[in-house]
Amino acid sequence: MKLPLYVLILAAAVSVHAADPLPAWAGRASGDSPVRVAVAPPANQRFEHLAWPKAVRTADGTIVVGFLAGTHHGSESCPAVSLSTDGGKTFSAPNVLKEFGPGKEYGNSGNMALGLAHDGAVLLLAHGHSATANHIYGWRSTDSGRTWKPVDTSGLGPNKTGSSTGTIVQLPGKKLMVVGHYRAGSKPYTTGIWQSVSADDGLTWGEPAMVNNLNAGEPVLVRSGDRLLVFIRGRGPASARQFVSVSEDWGRTWATDMLNIGAVNRHTTLLAHPFAMVNPHKPAELIAVTFERPGPGSAQLWRGDAKTLAFKPDRTLVDLPKIAGDKHTDFGYAWMLPMEGRRALVFYYHGMGRGPCPIWVLETEI
Repeated sequence: MKLPLYVLILAAAVSVHAADPLPAWAGRASGDSPVRVAVAPPANQRFEHLAWPKAVRTADGTIVVGFLAGTHHGSESCPAVSLSTDGGKTFSAPNVLKEFGPGKEYGNSGNMALGLAHDGAVLLLAHGHSATANHIYGWRSTDSGRTWKPVDTSGLGPNKTGSSTGTIVQLPGKKLMVVGHYRAGSKPYTTGIWQSVSADDGLTWGEPAMVNNLNAGEPVLVRSGDRLLVFIRGRGPASARQFVSVSEDWGRTWATDMLNIGAVNRHTTLLAHPFAMVNPHKPAELIAVTFERPGPGSAQLWRGDAKTLAFKPDRTLVDLPKIAGDKHTDFGYAWMLPMEGRRALVFYYHGMGRGPCPIWVLETEI
């Protein structure tokens, strides 16, 4: 199969800088924010579709971006990471941690959770799944993502959970928490949101416990002071809205309600994977980023009160064009990473549904 010209160009370099011309189908950021490819599709077509990014920054300044690498959206994807040691200007080629797909135990990895342990180690949890079975796999890196060692996830499967997603959050002591949504084949639950706690800084993970039984998915965990918040993507009739589950007792009990975060663009009907965090410059404020679909898609920045959880749309971060006949229609899953000062990086994926799909990044301020 002959590769498109732009893939050959991207594969020849680790990154494309803002000064390079963008293809017509690329997103355009608001204001003067530059948009560029962070991680280019590798020349190996087995891993050319990159999607669903998450990112953390380690103590030495290394940016670790986790994402899925496969052949096409929704199948044969594998957990992978890329690193940047220059503040996000360039990234290493994808490093695939485990392969899923034809002939493997699980055909696909649908998402991942990423975070930092109390000792600074990077933690990554990703799941493998088929139509009726699933399991969570985990890794730990003590050298800012350069090498990885497996962790004990036997408490999370097989067939006990489903997807692990979002941010791995530090709790008091050496405890950590991760969340995800149940999948078909799990017992005793096949729908709803689950949580799990590690008591040893991510080396082992405990049995899952239910947060709620919503028909929803792709939760993102945020610690706001002594409160835990789980932002959740709605499904079905609520696909253009988000839910939130709140715990005041470190996850022993939860209360769930619908947020006022919803689709802004009248052309869109659903929200992709949520993102939320505490504003590092203003702890009383929460920041959320939503990606609206279908095309023409856009990423929206929201600001919310950490106590009342009332949000207001702030601005559009990036708009994606809708071009008749264009095949670069797979996109979404914005993830914001605070940098020095007010600078922040926003990662997302955008490319072909089957075939090459880069991880993009835009720079903004918070």
